[in-house]
Amino acid sequence: MTMNITLLPVGESLPINHALAGLVPMASEAEQASLTADIKINGLREPVVLWRGEIVDGRCRQKACLLADKAIMAKSLDDDLSEADVRIFVKSINTRRNLTMTQKIMSACKDSFRPESPSVVAIAKSWGIGRDILNNARYLYKHNPEVIEPLFNGHSIEITDTNGKTITTNKVSAVYAYSRRIMESVVNDNTFGWKEDSYISTQAGKDWYYSTVATIPDVHTRMLIAELANYKFVKPTG
Repeated sequence: MTMNITLLPVGESLPINHALAGLVPMASEAEQASLTADIKINGLREPVVLWRGEIVDGRCRQKACLLADKAIMAKSLDDDLSEADVRIFVKSINTRRNLTMTQKIMSACKDSFRPESPSVVAIAKSWGIGRDILNNARYLYKHNPEVIEPLFNGHSIEITDTNGKTITTNKVSAVYAYSRRIMESVVNDNTFGWKEDSYISTQAGKDWYYSTVATIPDVHTRMLIAELANYKFVKPTG
């Protein structure tokens, strides 16, 4: 990718391609303040990246330059690159930066719902995350869309754990498990979602099962009983 470097006059800014730059979250207030302070002292050391005259990487660096009264340095990708090529570039360069794992997961999640997006497996690989955790995030996107932007922007979510205690977390797996407990209906207080062929069908039932197993003193017994959760009993025929 050919990149031509341009130095803008102090105070001049560039338009932003929000669809491409928005693949990754903006910096938090603390991160933006730190970046602005650094650029005020040292100037901009890493140019913003343009494609067809718009910023696709470096929104926060531009904001910091404007706040610090420093010149913006920009480098341009080839105009003949496709949007798909630029999308790959933005994802690639940002997976090497200081995005948290949760932010990578939520970025991948949002990316996966584009009409022209590739398979979930391909999306997960491109963001350097596991397919299962991406599917967990996609579940949240469909059933609890209100948590997507907070997690994407590095914030925590208030949930209730299996003991009924209110906690805050930014772990996708924890928010997913909480969401499943809320969304799934437990058959009743005694069965915890047991099916006739002897397996648990609800997240609440699974949480109950493992919390109960955890109370067994002998570690070997706990291991054996916990393993039963992965074994689906089949009734004998005849």
